[in-house]
Amino acid sequence: MKRLWAAAIIFILVLSACIFGTNKTEQISKDMTRTISSAKNAANQGDMDTALNLSYQAVNDWQECHKILCIYMPHDRLEAIDQTLSGLPMLSYYGANDQFAADCDRGISQIMYLNESELANIENIF
Repeated sequence: MKRLWAAAIIFILVLSACIFGTNKTEQISKDMTRTISSAKNAANQGDMDTALNLSYQAVNDWQECHKILCIYMPHDRLEAIDQTLSGLPMLSYYGANDQFAADCDRGISQIMYLNESELANIENIF
């Protein structure tokens, strides 16, 4: 009977960790997508100072989120996002609007893929 209780407790702990990871990833994805989209919109409207500030904010926010996500996510996916986001401030600083918009879209796609990979659905299970 003790083994059954131990197994039930371990199951609950693992399930709780999975739910926490999914919820945290979803929250981070929404926040990062909002920041990057705002930077892209500011650049499209010609407000490069705001785009620069938002891109720095996106990089700083991502560095904080990376510390949490690397606990339970594959590091190669996170590093790809790191590389994409790290170039955004300089692209906005030098006025490379086309490349800035493309990298914003790439970053958003990578972050959304990260979120989708954490969902408990048939494609991710099998």
